[in-house]
Amino acid sequence: MQLDLSGKTALVTGGSKGIGRETSILLAKAGAKVIINYNKSAEKAEEVKKALADSGAEADIFKADISAPEEVQALFDFIRSRYGRLDILVNNAGVIKDNLLLAMELSEWDKVLDTNLRGAFLCTKYAAEMMMANHSGKIINISSIGAIKGGRGQTNYASAKGGLISFTRACAVELAGKGIRVNAVLPGMIVTDMSSRVRKRAGEKILELIPLNRFGEPSDVANLIVFLASDKADYITGQTIPVDGGMSVS
Repeated sequence: MQLDLSGKTALVTGGSKGIGRETSILLAKAGAKVIINYNKSAEKAEEVKKALADSGAEADIFKADISAPEEVQALFDFIRSRYGRLDILVNNAGVIKDNLLLAMELSEWDKVLDTNLRGAFLCTKYAAEMMMANHSGKIINISSIGAIKGGRGQTNYASAKGGLISFTRACAVELAGKGIRVNAVLPGMIVTDMSSRVRKRAGEKILELIPLNRFGEPSDVANLIVFLASDKADYITGQTIPVDGGMSVS
């Protein structure tokens, strides 16, 4: 199945590493112009941009803390001035600050909720405004299997990612009449920098919970994201789709 995103402009938050990096690359391969948002990983973002430029794709990078309203405003001002439109938003940026409930600091709670949930709200609000002008758009929120499975030491992360599922459903209903589809992808244990500590600590036990008996690759998730961003997924909205090797049903 050929996915053609020619003429589309896409924003990937947290697009310099892991799932975001692979998503940026696959969106560009499908023909989209890609804005790679990053906050701290400038060198990694430049690497992705160069890789896309070398392949003939059009891409930009933009530094912004998506939990900060003024920085999100600047990001979308740049997209307006540079591209004039936005067709695809991938709310991928996220952080973890794991700690047991009774030991968790308020700062650890706030940081995770602010980036993983508030950031998605801010970006979605600005993106929807731009998309409404063309009566079309795709918003893909990257939640987590942890939102429905739970996890020791992840009350903040599970709450943020669970909130993102509910946010997805509410936005899908509200924006459907504007031609905008909103869906959520729930990655399982994917081989990224973010998951490296838990894989080292409990990798064998986690594999026992995965029917396909392997960790996922960023491309496993990115392939679904690109499909949801394409016109092949025009009749899909408000859905939460796990990419977890069967972990959520085991």
